[in-house]
Amino acid sequence: MTSLLTGYMLVLLLPLFVASWRVSLTGLSLQGLLMAWMVLVRRPALSVDLVVTLVDLVLVRGLVAPLALRRVLRSQRRPSREDVIPPNLLSWSIVVGLVMLGFQCAAWLHPAAGGEHAQVAAAATGVLLGLFVLASQNGTFSQAVGALRLEYAIALFELGSPTHLPVALRLAQVSIFLGTVLTYAHYVGRLRSTELAAPAARIQ
Repeated sequence: MTSLLTGYMLVLLLPLFVASWRVSLTGLSLQGLLMAWMVLVRRPALSVDLVVTLVDLVLVRGLVAPLALRRVLRSQRRPSREDVIPPNLLSWSIVVGLVMLGFQCAAWLHPAAGGEHAQVAAAATGVLLGLFVLASQNGTFSQAVGALRLEYAIALFELGSPTHLPVALRLAQVSIFLGTVLTYAHYVGRLRSTELAAPAARIQ
């Protein structure tokens, strides 16, 4: 589990330092797949709840969410470079500080060392970094990525819960998240077109 969480932290941080929308979407995909791996490592008994969880993590978060955004960006022939945080030393220093704060939050929330402590640390760091992305950039793609980062971090928190929601509620959660992803993809395409049209209108 610890090695999976280490990998999760890497895919959480790398897209903040590599200014590419492809890297950002790959990071989101890997987060979903790594969370699914964490579930399977525990060797849970086969159940409807397990199937719904894997559909959520592998199919929706690991594939549909990043591919939906990728399809929109490719249709726009968007340049590869896309900063989700300002590319400067101050932003990178804030990222390091937020990682440290995330681990400190884990010490407050779950003082006992072990896999659960590391999972809480990764989830708390994901929440803080998602909020930072939302606060530091106003582009439609960055806003969508920041919101999805928050959603993924919340999902990682939920994996550590000893109790499970009823299957009907889990299905509702997955459906709502899927609808949210498709809405994000729609508005990334629509608002980006508006952003590009505005400078052209001013020039005319």
